[in-house]
Amino acid sequence: MLLCMTATMMTAKDIRTLVVTTNPQMHCQNCEKRVVNNLKDVKGIKSIETSVADQTVTIQYDAKKTNEEALINAFSAFGMKARKLQEGEKIVKEAHECKEKTSGDCNE
Repeated sequence: MLLCMTATMMTAKDIRTLVVTTNPQMHCQNCEKRVVNNLKDVKGIKSIETSVADQTVTIQYDAKKTNEEALINAFSAFGMKARKLQEGEKIVKEAHECKEKTSGDCNE
């Protein structure tokens, strides 16, 4: 019995949540898709939720496979920066004139 409990504890995942904001800010569904599509294969990520309204990316991850620093650095691979939000911190969405309308990258 003790051996089973030890084995279960050793394989237990340490799921944590990281909430970041991006620079440049997300302005539409295509911005959200860009973030999700570029992060979805990062080792250790379990789920990704984006919110243009709140300017947040919420990432659930396995802390045994990755860490906050690696996740924040992953944004640079697709031309964005990420910054961890403090609890209760609110981000104001900036006014945005979409420069990507012609390429179909932005719906705003």
